[in-house]
Amino acid sequence: MTKLSMSIDKTSGENHTLTSSVIRNTTSFEESQNNSQNFTLVCPLKEILGINTKENLRISYGDKDTAKKITPIHREIRESFEEAPDRFIQRHSRFTIVCDELIVGQKKDGGITEVELKNCSLIDGAQTQGVFDALLSEQSQTAYSQYNVRVEVIVEKNRPERVEIAIARNTTNNVSDLSQMGKKLYFDMLDPSCIKVVSKKVQKSETDTEDTIPTQTLLQALRTMVPKAIRGDENDKDMVSLNKQIVRSYSGKSMVLKDYKRYKDNEDEIKKVRGFESPVLKFYREFAGHAWKTYEAWQHDPDWIDLYEKNIKAGADRVCRYDKGANEFTLSWAVLCPTLYGLQHYIHEKSEGWTINLPSNFDKKAYMKKVFELLKEQDFFPQDFAKSKDVYLSLYIYIGELAK
Repeated sequence: MTKLSMSIDKTSGENHTLTSSVIRNTTSFEESQNNSQNFTLVCPLKEILGINTKENLRISYGDKDTAKKITPIHREIRESFEEAPDRFIQRHSRFTIVCDELIVGQKKDGGITEVELKNCSLIDGAQTQGVFDALLSEQSQTAYSQYNVRVEVIVEKNRPERVEIAIARNTTNNVSDLSQMGKKLYFDMLDPSCIKVVSKKVQKSETDTEDTIPTQTLLQALRTMVPKAIRGDENDKDMVSLNKQIVRSYSGKSMVLKDYKRYKDNEDEIKKVRGFESPVLKFYREFAGHAWKTYEAWQHDPDWIDLYEKNIKAGADRVCRYDKGANEFTLSWAVLCPTLYGLQHYIHEKSEGWTINLPSNFDKKAYMKKVFELLKEQDFFPQDFAKSKDVYLSLYIYIGELAK
């Protein structure tokens, strides 16, 4: 084995062994002068679950020693991973571990190497670690364990310096777009509808509690359900034609947030030219509460369970989370997004504003069955389902025929 370490004073971490397919020494001249080293590893995500967080400034939401509740950030991490696990390593920050010593073992078959970390602690990424721990413990399938995460390992024995590194890594990150926009009151217009319909306000910053509605998810649902009548104004050069990017609501959470910002930034100019509020912004303002109520109702509807159980062997466990003991069902956003898209036929503008009304003769179970038929055509791979324009079109046409 090759030892890569320096000696100063010991800290109170623990030893941990993980496997890695990539190990790169990225030590700078300055680090070497300070008796420190830096490495970048690519590891299966399950490898980071057992690493202690003693030196982390933030504690994982799943830790029994804290009353910290699940926040919108935890939900965002989970949804981002579930929607595109193969893109998670690119879209999210790496994990950061400090240790006294890194020992590289012999390379095994498949290019996998065991790496032993002496006196180590996870100082950045504890929230994500907690999300993964909860996700993998409740899933019946093990497919998620094949995906990788990027890990930065800092070999540093000087305890005061380790503390400084942990502080810096947790406080010098740029303020998120969500927090910046919340501070500038971009989301205040969504609150009245949400308070009226579901008695909640929208999330204004990444530190808001679980009692708020996750704003980016709400914007995805709103964008998905924008009626065709106002969705594609091709002559409005200041607005994005939502018709041309039918699947963007599913996979482009950050893009949807930027679209919303663009709508708001252009609002004054639109009012000056047209003399009235942008139709899309008016829809967002009036329909926000209804969108969230519809989102939650369809995501957790128990009528999905029968279809799920009939198709488990075909791969239906990939499209939802179901805790039979607690009777808790959650449909994947990848399935929910096209499902909501079809419902836009029942969204209408009335004197009190935009609202949704499903007719008394609407056959909800038949629509759910149609969704699962299309899922089966995609071999129950939720990402393929949500990225297929034909799926959206098929559900739109299906509901359109019922709504006549």
